[in-house]
Amino acid sequence: MTSRRRAIQSIGLGALALSTISGSVKAAAPEMPVADDPLFWNKVRDQFMLSKDKVFFNPGTVGAMPRVVFDKMVEHLRYIATDVADWEYKNDNAEEFISGYNNLLGIRTKVATLINGTTAEIAMTDNVTNGMSYVANGITLQPGDEIITTNQEHGGGLGGWQVKEKRYGAVLKMVEIPKPIQSSQQVYDLMVKAMTPKTKVLMISHQITGSGAIVPAKELCAEASRRGILSILDGAQTVGQIKVDVKDLGCDVYLGCFHKWMGAPAGTGFMYVKADKIKDIWTTVASYRWNQHEDEGFRFTQRGTGNFPVLKGLEASIDFHNEIGPDKVYARIKFLGERLRTGLSKNKKVKIFSPAEESMCAGISVYSVEGKTGAQMQETYWTKARMRPRSQGDTWGVRHCTHIFNSVEEIDKAIEIVNGMS
Repeated sequence: MTSRRRAIQSIGLGALALSTISGSVKAAAPEMPVADDPLFWNKVRDQFMLSKDKVFFNPGTVGAMPRVVFDKMVEHLRYIATDVADWEYKNDNAEEFISGYNNLLGIRTKVATLINGTTAEIAMTDNVTNGMSYVANGITLQPGDEIITTNQEHGGGLGGWQVKEKRYGAVLKMVEIPKPIQSSQQVYDLMVKAMTPKTKVLMISHQITGSGAIVPAKELCAEASRRGILSILDGAQTVGQIKVDVKDLGCDVYLGCFHKWMGAPAGTGFMYVKADKIKDIWTTVASYRWNQHEDEGFRFTQRGTGNFPVLKGLEASIDFHNEIGPDKVYARIKFLGERLRTGLSKNKKVKIFSPAEESMCAGISVYSVEGKTGAQMQETYWTKARMRPRSQGDTWGVRHCTHIFNSVEEIDKAIEIVNGMS
């Protein structure tokens, strides 16, 4: 045991990796590098369980779990399966057998730290769609009140507001923004121009899923605040890909998930609502605490029996992210994304739908090849090199995401394959 413990500690994950050892002997994870190790990112890649003969380019849909996340989730699942009789039903806030009644203070605090909120402002949800519906259903709007959004939102972000419009007579206004976006100023001007005295809600993706565009969220939230408009950011694509600081952004609501860029299991999301706003939002899924306001985030977190092992996986993913270093993660994702876009831009038959302004981009690139559908591009990638970006249909080509488990060699190979398509 001593030698195995020493080996695990040497990878640099310390107690996090040790906590995954349960019952049977497990192989130690490959060694993690020190900061100046020239093989740093190769060794980070070894922490993932991804098959070596395939290349994954689609964390914009669902991410890849690091080994430590998988192990932690399985460990807790085994614990529940074998020791559920230990549950004394005395303190749901301390005992970890089912979620949905536990206040999850430890996990909520880690989420709050990650995005610079406070624990009481954080509620755990299953995903962004749930959180968006909680907000849309929970706020009071009158007939004729306007909700401003864009024509490039995800259906999970729009659905709750479409229900609000049909059921209560609110007005959902979709602002047409171009694809590709030319500049941050262009987005800002279009959205502000659409605001009127009747506008009560601004809902926009912080990073647009269909192009990777990072919008001028801080400036838009500031303008919304000046006009008394509730600002809501859909952060499905941001957390784990770019830095998110809700206090700096100045938004009233931020909705995010961890199963994409953070590598957590599916069913892990959060809802941040500013302290002076959350008290006014009605609970959608009601349980014992639906009208108790001592801990507003708990009021939304308590929503019936849930799955604790996925929350343990989530916690491990945050710890893993912090162990590598968030700034390193964001810089690496951006570096690989920019390398891809730079290489593709040299091909005259490639059209890039991600913003022309590189500061608006990170790890998501959307592009097409003249004469090819997205499905044809996706198939060529798989046939030639077992690479998996995601088709965006006949017009938009593919969405190609770069993450810390990808390499420079894989990016260069992808560019070579695209050049061969044209």
